[in-house]
Amino acid sequence: MREPDTDFDHTSIEKELIRDFGGTPRESFGADGTIGDEPTEVRLAREETRFRLNKDTHETLVQQDGTYIFDDLLDDKPPRQFEATEVEDELGDDWHSDRGYMHQFVSVDDFF
Repeated sequence: MREPDTDFDHTSIEKELIRDFGGTPRESFGADGTIGDEPTEVRLAREETRFRLNKDTHETLVQQDGTYIFDDLLDDKPPRQFEATEVEDELGDDWHSDRGYMHQFVSVDDFF
């Protein structure tokens, strides 16, 4: 388990997780990286009990057979990888746009 601290570096954790799962982090816009030829997106829960999913990124992952890597930083369980289509089964129809982009939440408990 990673200890939360004031020097929390989301990007470094994402890159480390992608490498741990055998992938290559991406340095540009889009998904956080690739595993094989498929895109992957890392979602972290640090202080909340949910993961925020971006609609555009989610749709890309589903179309390109991509995956998510979920990690609850406050528990002692290892991060887990899920097919985007598995994650889609947990989503509702109600996407929110209060941050300027469409997003939705899934519960940490649904995946751990």
